[in-house]
Amino acid sequence: MNTPSDLLPDQGTDRPLVLVVQGSPRSDGNCAALALEAFNACEVADLETIIVSAFDLMSGTEPCNGCLTCVATGKCAHEDGVATLVDMLNEASGLLWITPVYFSSVPACLKGLIDRLQIFWAQRQRGTALIFPQRRPASALIVGSGQDPFGTQAVTLPLTSVSNIAEFTLSEPTVLSGLDDVDALLREENAHKLDKARATIQIFIKNVREWDTAMRSSYEGLLRWDVTEGTDLPISEPR
Repeated sequence: MNTPSDLLPDQGTDRPLVLVVQGSPRSDGNCAALALEAFNACEVADLETIIVSAFDLMSGTEPCNGCLTCVATGKCAHEDGVATLVDMLNEASGLLWITPVYFSSVPACLKGLIDRLQIFWAQRQRGTALIFPQRRPASALIVGSGQDPFGTQAVTLPLTSVSNIAEFTLSEPTVLSGLDDVDALLREENAHKLDKARATIQIFIKNVREWDTAMRSSYEGLLRWDVTEGTDLPISEPR
């Protein structure tokens, strides 16, 4: 377990920050492999990159209970790592979701995290939300077996909704089907699917760079880290 002081970007860095939210409970599966691909590609592109494991973050973390404290006060009633993630999302220049398909939707850990980001909606209601001149780029890699007859719409909709409320615009997600086994993505017969994912990551990097270049003069000086001392945020270190 690491603390924000260990893993958050240096406040003095000029590199744009990218968050990669890994939504699978597995730490060694296809989504984890894609998160590492994204991390490496973003680092090569000189982007400050952090992988956040939804499973690690939400383990032992309270779910949203609908108390509406966020509407009344502008802050969540639960003081935990999600609050740090909210700060990171406000600072980020790009957001990449990586998730498997569970019963046509996202895993429980990722849905729990999405629900905790209700704070962004509450701040809009209170008129205290951080609004950018142009929404930041977001992308998504969706991994599944392709055998669910109901498709992936129930994955795309919550990712689109939460991205939007947090001031990101989600591009059309890239769906990688036929990857049911834990190590399927790394098999030779699926090399074209890995190439497809890499192409999506490169487009995402390009969009982040373009947004950051265009918007930096608009928001520079407005966003600063305000991380509560002692708050723990589990962040996946690339393997």
